[in-house]
Amino acid sequence: MAVSVHELCEEFGLSYATPAKWGEKIKAKFNGIYIISLTDDPHSKIAQNISLQIDSETFERWRKEATELEIEGKKVRDIEEVTKYLKQFWKPDENILYIGESTSKTNPIEKRINQFYQHKVGQKGPHSGGYWLKLISCLSKTHIFFAQSNYPRETEFKLLMKFVEKHEGRSFYEIDNFSSCFPFANLKVDVLKEHSIKKPTNNNKKVKNER
Repeated sequence: MAVSVHELCEEFGLSYATPAKWGEKIKAKFNGIYIISLTDDPHSKIAQNISLQIDSETFERWRKEATELEIEGKKVRDIEEVTKYLKQFWKPDENILYIGESTSKTNPIEKRINQFYQHKVGQKGPHSGGYWLKLISCLSKTHIFFAQSNYPRETEFKLLMKFVEKHEGRSFYEIDNFSSCFPFANLKVDVLKEHSIKKPTNNNKKVKNER
């Protein structure tokens, strides 16, 4: 049974706004958290059950940008290599694909989400976090929920841990390698998700304000 956006937010008293479709401009001049889901229904515990497919145009741009891209120690040459590898992290029984936050006074949620829209896979910024999300072919079907928080990073951490517990049905303290239970596109939150994708960006300097 999928973890719903509502039950996660309710755990921590978060009042979320009506979701926006991916690509829509968001009005949120405040800091907080955001949740990217395959459904626009915050109460839904029914998974959309969409299979993982990598967008071919995005993959080709990624390969040209990150010329040294490797998976499991081998240079990536084919889209099927990426698809096969990422399928082990895809959760067809879940709708939530990514949980993020914005904590900078000069970078409220609306600006952070816009950075996500603009980000090109293979570049170091402006939003390299969650870049797996930008690879999927069903990206346009996703929805963005967001809520204000006085402590965005702490709230993001709590939401991720609660997602893990609800997905697994037990405390994250009891789970070996619990980062593997993160939503699909979350790669770190104090701890790193174990994966063997190496050199996923170009060699240019990092863009300012990128976390």
